[in-house]
Amino acid sequence: MTAPHVLLLTQEHPTVAAVRSVLQSRAPAGDVAVCETMMDLRTHLSREPGGAEPRLALVDIDPDPERVLAELGKLTSTYPRTWFVAVSQEFDERHVLHAMQAGVRHFLRKSTIPTELDGVLQRLLAQGPRTAARLGTIVSVLACSGGCGATTAAINLANELRLATDRRVLVVDLDTHYGAAASYLGVKGRYGIGHVLARAGAIDRHVIESTAVTYGPGFDLLLSPAVTEADTAAPLDYDNLPAALEACREAYDYIVVDAPRVPRQVVADVAAASRVSVIVLQLTVRDVGVASELITFLAERGIPRERLWPLANRVRRRGPLLRLEDSRRAIGIHALHPVRSDWARAMKSVNRGQPLSEVAGRSGLRRDYRRLAARIRKCTSNGSLQSV
Repeated sequence: MTAPHVLLLTQEHPTVAAVRSVLQSRAPAGDVAVCETMMDLRTHLSREPGGAEPRLALVDIDPDPERVLAELGKLTSTYPRTWFVAVSQEFDERHVLHAMQAGVRHFLRKSTIPTELDGVLQRLLAQGPRTAARLGTIVSVLACSGGCGATTAAINLANELRLATDRRVLVVDLDTHYGAAASYLGVKGRYGIGHVLARAGAIDRHVIESTAVTYGPGFDLLLSPAVTEADTAAPLDYDNLPAALEACREAYDYIVVDAPRVPRQVVADVAAASRVSVIVLQLTVRDVGVASELITFLAERGIPRERLWPLANRVRRRGPLLRLEDSRRAIGIHALHPVRSDWARAMKSVNRGQPLSEVAGRSGLRRDYRRLAARIRKCTSNGSLQSV
């Protein structure tokens, strides 16, 4: 059994005592360095040599979880050889999702430190030192109305990210009504996301990779239960969605979640786990109103507005739809990415079961999706969020 060296960020003496008690009971005993501020933790991380054994950092996120988790998101990428574990008095689902997105490996209640910490340490130590590889990036695609083009956006964004980076992408279809992603690309499968979420055991990257179907090199899909052969018509078990998304991040570089017609709580959970949420709408009074209300709802749930990117689909220079500038003001976010109206090429893509890059590679419609994918890559690569 390896003796762990643990960094502990907390200002609470009972938490320090509980962690020390667990470490001293191990054979061989581990040691703990206590940090009272985030600056202290950064100092310890920067000064310690990178040895063969992984380091572990327990971070008390109370009493300001949002701020601490935001800081942790920077540390997990800067110090990839360190396993980070969040500890808190309460088990809040929103904070668990934020911790997952920040790259935290486990979420632990303070009251369970005496009984659960040793098991957590054993599991993390058994995985060996972390490598420099980063977890994948989740991009969610939310719809303001049926038929607004969200699945077209999800498929083409995933494909453009794959082509531009030469990395693996996964589309997760949460649409239980139609399963449009499979229809769009003309693929079939026996299992899908319903099968994954129904698992009673652990959900890991191997479950994801063995369940996903392949469209092309580096391009996989987790199909909706509406189109899979073995999945039942039972409602998706959304309680397992955070674990499934985390496993997707371990297996793929970009995960695009097509999430139309899902409960509002699920929308909030998916958005919390996403680096960027693309909100697809058409320039109608109804869609603009829904987009404005959805952004307000997500902002109230703690999702930063800079991570919410409205996409105006089927934009024309002239016509009965609302003007782009008027829609920007109504939504309340200045950045509103336009995608032009090109019905002929869009239908050619759908009818042939291929992304736009394969059937209309030089079209303006494809260029619009390439531009949006480039902005997503930029905010992913430099760690900052920029509006579209």
